[in-house]
Amino acid sequence: METRLVKENGNAISNFLLQIKSHWYLFAISFVVFLGLAYAYVTFATKQYLVTSTILLQQHPTSPDASSQFANGGASSALNITDNIKNEGDVLRSRNLMKEVVQNMQLNIQYFFKSGLLATEAYQETPFIVSITKNKVDSLQLRKYVINVVDENTLNIANSDEDVNLKVPFGKTVSLPQYNIQISKRPGVLPVKQEFSVNIMSEDDAVTGLLNSYDAEFTDKATTTVEFTLYYPNSKKGEAILQNLMNQYLADNLANRKRNIDSTINFVNNRIAVVAEELSGIEKDYQAFRSSNNITDIDEQSKVLVGNASIYADRYQQQQVQLSIIKSLKNRLSDPGNKEVIPSSLSIQNTSFATGLAQYNNLINEREKSKLSYTETNPVIQNIDQQIQLARRNLLQSIDSYAREIELTSAGSSTQNSIVNNNIKAVPGKQRALGDFARQQELKQQLYVYLLQKREETAMAKAADMPYSRVVDNAKSTKTPSKPVKPIIYVMSFFLGFIVPLGYVNSKSLFARKINSEADIEKQTDVLVIGKIGHNKSSGKYLVDINSRSPVTESFRTLRTKLRGLLDNDQSSVIMITSSVEGEGKTFLTSNLGSTLAMSGKSVVLVELDLRKPRLSGFLGLDATKPGFTNYVMDDLPLSKIIKPSMFDDNCFVISSGPVVANASELLLSDRLPELIADLRTKFDFVLIDSPPVGLVSDALVIQKHVDMTIFVCRHNYTNKNQIEILNDIKTKDNVENLYLVINDVDFSGSAYSGYGYGMGYGDKVN
Repeated sequence: METRLVKENGNAISNFLLQIKSHWYLFAISFVVFLGLAYAYVTFATKQYLVTSTILLQQHPTSPDASSQFANGGASSALNITDNIKNEGDVLRSRNLMKEVVQNMQLNIQYFFKSGLLATEAYQETPFIVSITKNKVDSLQLRKYVINVVDENTLNIANSDEDVNLKVPFGKTVSLPQYNIQISKRPGVLPVKQEFSVNIMSEDDAVTGLLNSYDAEFTDKATTTVEFTLYYPNSKKGEAILQNLMNQYLADNLANRKRNIDSTINFVNNRIAVVAEELSGIEKDYQAFRSSNNITDIDEQSKVLVGNASIYADRYQQQQVQLSIIKSLKNRLSDPGNKEVIPSSLSIQNTSFATGLAQYNNLINEREKSKLSYTETNPVIQNIDQQIQLARRNLLQSIDSYAREIELTSAGSSTQNSIVNNNIKAVPGKQRALGDFARQQELKQQLYVYLLQKREETAMAKAADMPYSRVVDNAKSTKTPSKPVKPIIYVMSFFLGFIVPLGYVNSKSLFARKINSEADIEKQTDVLVIGKIGHNKSSGKYLVDINSRSPVTESFRTLRTKLRGLLDNDQSSVIMITSSVEGEGKTFLTSNLGSTLAMSGKSVVLVELDLRKPRLSGFLGLDATKPGFTNYVMDDLPLSKIIKPSMFDDNCFVISSGPVVANASELLLSDRLPELIADLRTKFDFVLIDSPPVGLVSDALVIQKHVDMTIFVCRHNYTNKNQIEILNDIKTKDNVENLYLVINDVDFSGSAYSGYGYGMGYGDKVN
């Protein structure tokens, strides 16, 4: 396997080198053409300079108030917006930014010294400035105008496409089909008589042209530094464009920031007005609540209410105690038999009751004293008893009156106590309501103060008009043009000069239907190629001159040598020569191979078994009507009757096909064929059989069973590639062994065939 790979690689290299050698003129022409085109391109192409600059992108600084409860994640985070720096790269490469630059510098109008291929772009060197005053169409088409300065005050403008050729003074409006333009003098540049040209295009076309040669990329993933690159024909104008682009970006950035600041200020002012109104409403509701609930100091008023509740409770308790005492005293006084003194220490605060009680107790004491002197029936005792009874009635009346008075007072105390207790119960709710009002008031006050602070900070930020991003390196152009790169152009042209003809040759071979190289055969079959027969340049001469040393003769000699190495030289060899179709040279090969073998001293017989279209006899100049193989089979003629000597060598004999018959296949299937071959083996060293084409009829397969070697003939630029499959089918399906290939009609001077034999061109040429 390794040897085969090395051989295949060697064949591939040989074929490759042979292709170059065979088509050297094509490669030479291609090299000259492409190198010439490269020289023309390098000479006449527009030179472009590389302009570079660098800008540093920085985030907007944020300074939230750490003391504010909104500092982390609240309103501060909503107002302090940070830009995503990486997104700025898309902004720097955007069409809108480049369009602003085009509009600022009027880059849709280009100025040139001269016109045509020799025109070179100018920048602020022309003595005039062209400006468009009015557009007449929506989409501008590129127009080139040739402008010649006639004198200090006059110039001529011309365009053949629009049939324009006008002589106009400086400053006058010129009406053109697409727009009106005004050509004014450029300050600081004196008018000189010289030819200029001006290209006027749409802004979109100018933007597209600049974006194709412009790029902005971050210098490193870890940094926010952006490098700008621009290729432009005029170095000074390229620097101005790139510098204007950076300045425009910074200005837009600053303008966007100010718009954001203005929007923030408007938002903050609106919020301040809303919060102030809400704060005022809360304070008014707070005031109304305090007024409606008579609240001055809720804590002090709560203490007073608790004290009043205690007083009213004690008073009510005392009154209930007195009512209880009065009730007990009334029960005691209501008993007529009760003659005991009533204690005067009772806590009954009533003057008439106290007076009546003292009188009653005095009468009881006086009766007790009188009983010591008088009896119960004594008028004195009875008089005292009457007085006591009267005092008792008066005292009971006082008690009833006092009891009613106490009951009324107790009811009032109870009512007052309930009112105070209800007021005490309402205090927590009022305190909570006051707390809600205070909390809302405090929140609104803090928010109001915070908004005022942010308004001042935002106003200060607006006053600082410096952009956060800054230019690190100003635009700078290379001293020499960067495009076109001459080494790359010449190297590319060299490779194109090599690849184009190689591709042409390979594509020609790829799409060719005919066999034109040995590689075409090797790709489709593994049958060994044992010979390549050169092209016979002698028209009408079928037999080659054996004494010649031409490539055709040498190829037959090489084939003869190969056959001796493949066949057994100690016995006779039978060789069948066939092809896929007619016209591939099997008859030519048969006759010339027989001649070559005969000249080496070998006895050879040529047998014409192409019974359908015999050509060997005519090829050798023999009479085809004389008896041949068909007579040998049908008429049972002996071998001596059909064999004839050839006209070119005494060692070579011929057996013609005989008359053409309709049953050619049946004749080949007869027993006479193996008998003929066996008989010829005893008389000749080589038996060469010219058989029918194997791709058209099956006669050759019948003959093949009796031969030692089968040679399949292919013809250069004649045999179709798909006909090689016939050869594969013969070898695999029909089990044909000792099958070999010979390629015919090869032009060795320009072919893709290798190793066509020893001695080609060696020594003196013999015609």
